[in-house]
Amino acid sequence: MYLVTRPEPKLAASAQAFAQAELCASVVALQTIKSIPSQALKSCEWLCQHSSAIVVLTSKAAAEALREALTSAATQFPPANRIVAVGKGTADALAGLSKMVITPERESSEGLLDLPLLHDCTSQHILLLKGKGGRTHIQETLVARGAQLTIFDVYERITLASPLFSQPINWKAINGIVATSGEQAQCLLNTYQAQSLHQYRWLTVSERIAEQLRQQGIEQINICTQANDLSLIAWIKQNWE
Repeated sequence: MYLVTRPEPKLAASAQAFAQAELCASVVALQTIKSIPSQALKSCEWLCQHSSAIVVLTSKAAAEALREALTSAATQFPPANRIVAVGKGTADALAGLSKMVITPERESSEGLLDLPLLHDCTSQHILLLKGKGGRTHIQETLVARGAQLTIFDVYERITLASPLFSQPINWKAINGIVATSGEQAQCLLNTYQAQSLHQYRWLTVSERIAEQLRQQGIEQINICTQANDLSLIAWIKQNWE
C-alpha cells in the first residue's frame, strides 16, 4: 500500500487513478482549498490595466479562481497576455479563456522557471497568482531576474479538522509515501509524528522538496520529475513494484 498526499479537491481523482492502475493506495487529504474572490477580482482589474503582462499560475486552484473572477466580472481575458501554467491540469482549468497557455515539460516550480519566457524578466510586468502563504521560490527567482512582479493570493489552504482518507490506512503495510509539495509533506510529518514516517521511502517531485525532507531526517528519498498522477504511477511501477 502507498500513502499519497493530495489536497481535498484532488483526493477522489488521485484515488481513482491509482485504483485504475491496480496500485493499492490510500490518498490522504490534510488540507482543503478555499478561494479568496476579492483578491481574484483585483487580479482581473490589474490584468485589464496591463495587457502585455505575463500571467503565472502556480496551481489549478489559482487558475480556477481566475476563471471564476473573470466570469463574475464579465471580463474577457486580454488577448495580448501570455499565460504560464505550472502543469497541464492548471492549463486545462483555463480552457476556452485563452488560445495558448505555456506549460513546462517538468510540472514543478523548477520546470516553470526553466521556461525561456521567464529567463530574462528585466522590466517585464508579471502577475503571479498563488495560494496564501504558499511557495516563495517562484516569486524570489522572478524578482532576482528583474521582473516587475505583482502578486495576488487568490486562495488559501485550510487544515482539515481531521485527515480524510480514500480508504483506511494500514501503517504496517505502507510501502512508500508520495508527496507532491513541500507543504503537504510537512503537514503529513506534523500530523503523524507518532508513526515515525522517517522509516519509509518517499517519492517527491523536485530536489527542493527532497532537500526539505532531508532536513527533517528522512533518508530514503526518490524524485519523479512530474507531479501528475499518471507520471507518479508510471514511476512507482517502474521502480517500486
